Amino acid sequence: MTPLLTLPGVGPALAKALQDHGIKSVEDLAQQTDEMLITIPGLGVGRIARLRAGIIGLASSGTVAAAARPKPTRSAAAARPARNRKAATGAARGTAKAATSKPGSRPVAKRAAKPDGDDNTANPGAAAAAATTQVRAGIDSAIAAAEAARLAAEEKAAKAEAKAAKAARKAKALMAEFAAAKVKAKSKAKTEKGKAKSDIAKEKAKAKKILAEKSDTEKSDTKKPDSKKKKKKKAKKAK
Repeated sequence: MTPLLTLPGVGPALAKALQDHGIKSVEDLAQQTDEMLITIPGLGVGRIARLRAGIIGLASSGTVAAAARPKPTRSAAAARPARNRKAATGAARGTAKAATSKPGSRPVAKRAAKPDGDDNTANPGAAAAAATTQVRAGIDSAIAAAEAARLAAEEKAAKAEAKAAKAARKAKALMAEFAAAKVKAKSKAKTEKGKAKSDIAKEKAKAKKILAEKSDTEKSDTKKPDSKKKKKKKAKKAK
């Protein structure tokens, strides 16, 4: 039995997973179907195809004697002995009939039919070709799956790119709107500042005018008592 670790692509983790499913050697692995192997964690269509190719390589190099020989189906194995028995029975009946119909004649022994052997054992090349076909089918399936995944990824990337472009346009529009609002706010602030300066100047002028009027009033009030005193003095002199 060939250890699993001698097969290219099988590491300690995968070897343990295979052993947990009852696959102890490369020969055991070669006899399993893809439907069974796909249920083992860590095995996909592509990896199964690579393992099949590795098994064929070991078989062609002589490292594994029967790794690339799939088991014959139950129906074929059951049919072959039946055909062999039928052929042997027919040959025996023919021999007996010939001996009975021609007395004295020398019975001719018919050559017994050669039992059918295992096609895979008799023709290793056919078994290798079948295994190669199976591997190629797995590889084609893996390639198709990879192509579908690539197309899906490209479609997803195109959608993401379109979404990013839309977001960039929206951000650009918002920046333009912000810049316009900034200019408008600056202009409004400048106008308000000019208006405030004008109001302040008006208030200052108004206050200055009030102060001037108040000062004139105070001056006029201080001059009136002097004029009264002068009048009294003139009146006294006249007397």
